[in-house]
Amino acid sequence: MSFVKKFGAIYKTDLKLLRRDPMLLYSVAMTLVILLIIRYFKDRIGIYYSLLALLGLIFIPMIFGMIPGFMMADEKEDKTIQALQVIPISSEAFLAYRLTWASIVVAVFTFVAPYILDIEIPQKGILALMTLFLFEVWIYGLLITVFSESRMQALTVSKVIGWFLMLPPVIKLVVVWRNLSTDWSKFTAFLPTYWLYKVFEGIPLNDYSNFPIALAVHLAWLIPLVVLFRKRVV
Repeated sequence: MSFVKKFGAIYKTDLKLLRRDPMLLYSVAMTLVILLIIRYFKDRIGIYYSLLALLGLIFIPMIFGMIPGFMMADEKEDKTIQALQVIPISSEAFLAYRLTWASIVVAVFTFVAPYILDIEIPQKGILALMTLFLFEVWIYGLLITVFSESRMQALTVSKVIGWFLMLPPVIKLVVVWRNLSTDWSKFTAFLPTYWLYKVFEGIPLNDYSNFPIALAVHLAWLIPLVVLFRKRVV
C-alpha cells in the first residue's frame, strides 16, 4: 500500500468515527450558540463586553482542539494508535495530519467570529489571534491526548484544562468589574491564554508588542507536549 493510500485509509476511519459520533457537528453548533449568546449581551454589559467577547473567542480553539484530542484518546484506549507506527512518518507529521482539519475550522471561525460578535478587529489583529489560536488547538489537543488513557479520562481532563485556561480572562473580568487595585490576572502569566488576552487588549491601540512573548509562551507549552507525545503515545 502506498504512502498516500495509507493516509487515505486512516482518513476514511476518521470519517466513520465522526459519523458515528457527531461531535464535530455539535461543536460547530455549540460554538455558534456561544458566540450568539455573547453577542446578545453586547448592549447590556457595556465596558465588560470586550472581555466577554474574548472568552467567547477562547472557546474556539478549546472546542475544536478537544475533538482530535478525544479521537487520539480513543485510539490509545483501543491500542490502535500504536498500529499507526507502521506509516513511515514522524510523530510531528502524524500530529499535523490529526490536527490539520481542526486548525482549518479554527482559522475559519476566527475570521468569522468578529462579525458575529460585532467587534472591530483589523486584519493584522485577526492574523495575530489566528496564529495564537492555531497553537492553542495543538496545545489543547495534546494536553488531552498525553494525559488521558480513555474517552472518560479525556472528558475529565478536558474539563479541568478548560477551566484552567479560562482563568486569565475570567480573573481580569472580575478585577475590572470589582475595580480591584491589584491585577490578579498577572499571576496566571505562565498560561498561554494570559498572553492571548494581552495581545487582544493591545489590538484596538495597534500595539502588538506582546505578540512575540505570547508566541514564545505558546511554544514553551507546545514543544514539551510534542516531546511527551513522542515518549508516551507514539
